[in-house]
Amino acid sequence: MNIQNKSIFRAAPLAALLCGVSAGTPLAADEPAADAAYRAARAHLQARRFAEAADGFARAAASTNATFAAAAWLGRGEALFGLGDWDKADAAYAELLARYPDSPLAPRALYARGHAAQRANRLDRAHAHFAAFIDRYPTNTLREACTAALATVMAAQQARERQAARAAITAELAAITAALRAERWEEAHTAADRFLTAHPDHDQVPELHLVVAACAYRTGDYAGAAEAYRRLLERAPQHARAAEARARRAECLFKTGDFEEARALYVELAEADDEPEARARATLAIADCDAALKRWAEAERAYLSVEVLLGCEALRPVALQRLAALYDAMGQPEKASRTRDALRRRYPDR
Repeated sequence: MNIQNKSIFRAAPLAALLCGVSAGTPLAADEPAADAAYRAARAHLQARRFAEAADGFARAAASTNATFAAAAWLGRGEALFGLGDWDKADAAYAELLARYPDSPLAPRALYARGHAAQRANRLDRAHAHFAAFIDRYPTNTLREACTAALATVMAAQQARERQAARAAITAELAAITAALRAERWEEAHTAADRFLTAHPDHDQVPELHLVVAACAYRTGDYAGAAEAYRRLLERAPQHARAAEARARRAECLFKTGDFEEARALYVELAEADDEPEARARATLAIADCDAALKRWAEAERAYLSVEVLLGCEALRPVALQRLAALYDAMGQPEKASRTRDALRRRYPDR
């Protein structure tokens, strides 16, 4: 953020202020060339001929008269400031402060350095100069203006930090998206985890839990996927994809061998869904969990129940296939054979 001020010194126009300073500056009577250069530079500054003024003040600054030379350095800084050459203006003020730190013009030079840095968009440096002024010159008449200038710089710094933070977040999210599109699952997973740790309150957190879950699933980390779905549901239970996340979490738990927990989730899904096919799918999954737990009777009843459910014709042959496999696992080959015969007879295309 580039902060522009109409004048360095808010109490008076730049040229008028300098004229007030120079009016009280002793003439360099023993250095007529420096004195003439100073007078000419002052006239150029009043006429806003800043380049000529800067050159004249540079010649005058060669004076051995400390008071006179300090005023010349300040004048050169003002002329360069008028030209918009912030770096050279800063250098002129710095020369005054380095050569004549006890000069009564030193506070003005330090204050002006803050504004030169601010105009150059070097906010950290401007902050340092304004803060140093307030610390060194607590009773100076420019203190109030300096305090206001420091507040402006601090606001600009904070805005810049917020802008940089937003840009960094945008870049992080773009990198995650790029990794997903390229199917670099582990890279996307790592980046999403890092984002979630760094920005736990960001509005994209639910979507990033879905990213983590999808990446973990793709790489066979079913426990990690189940945990990511759990976190999504904990954070955003009303999310548009919450129902899908519940089903996916149950599936992942089944794949990890946590059949009891998976079954409990499938029971919830079956009870909560009014759509026949979705309920039938959940019932099949319940039966699969019972079969994995060797609860043969419960699994058999669940598979058979799908066979008689209305509105789920597409899943009936699936239920028969799994029922036949269940009978094999139970050591009942005759039942398995009869079930497969029924499957071929009723669904010859399968």
